[in-house]
Amino acid sequence: MNKLKDMVYIESGPFIMGSNESPNEQPCHTVELVAFYIDRYPITNRAYRRFIEDGGYHTPGYWSAAGWNFIQKRSLQFPLYWLDDNWNADDQPVTGVSWWEASAYAKYLDKELPTEAQWEKSARGTDGRRYPWGSDEPTVQHALYAIDCDPTELHRRSALVYAFPLGATPKGGMDFAGNVGEWCQDNASSNYIWDLTCLDPRYWTEEIDDHILRGGSGLHNEDYLRCSSRDYYPPTLRDNIVGFRCVINEK
Repeated sequence: MNKLKDMVYIESGPFIMGSNESPNEQPCHTVELVAFYIDRYPITNRAYRRFIEDGGYHTPGYWSAAGWNFIQKRSLQFPLYWLDDNWNADDQPVTGVSWWEASAYAKYLDKELPTEAQWEKSARGTDGRRYPWGSDEPTVQHALYAIDCDPTELHRRSALVYAFPLGATPKGGMDFAGNVGEWCQDNASSNYIWDLTCLDPRYWTEEIDDHILRGGSGLHNEDYLRCSSRDYYPPTLRDNIVGFRCVINEK
């Protein structure tokens, strides 16, 4: 299997991380990252099915101790929305996955979840884009989101991961805004004051603490579609606002 298929190469070098639009996005600062590859699309149900069929939920080597304990106590065999026709089409993003399920899938492929900085650089680029596609304000042609956090459909569903070509990054990264949010490695932090080196940063406290989610979702409004916008949830969350994509760090 070609692990780099459908991945986007992000060159090494600096980018501007954060913004002055929210206290938790401050300070705006220059961060230096080594090169890496990131999935062009969020992980789909089609891709995640291979993990299930290959025994992913029965192989402790893919899981941290806390993650294995989490799925064993609940007898989990697949994501929460796996049998729901609003969410389980092959090319919809897999959702209803805890942070531990996302991490286990990444390990299964010998990949990782992106750090928060890697995710933001992939979405924002080095030109400081406000949104993954540029500076144009979001429309329903750019992403799946909810104006005023009020979805138009009571029985909502996710979009196919390639449904919004106008929302692509200049490098061809898709679905970085809306649809489902994406788990990052980092634990939640109230700002970036902790980042003293600005070199490949990752904020880590405890695995069981809240983790960063990026990109908004179909239940979030347009403000969450900004490349610098941040959210966080406990690693136990298995909701239809969460998904993920993976990275490979260049050696």
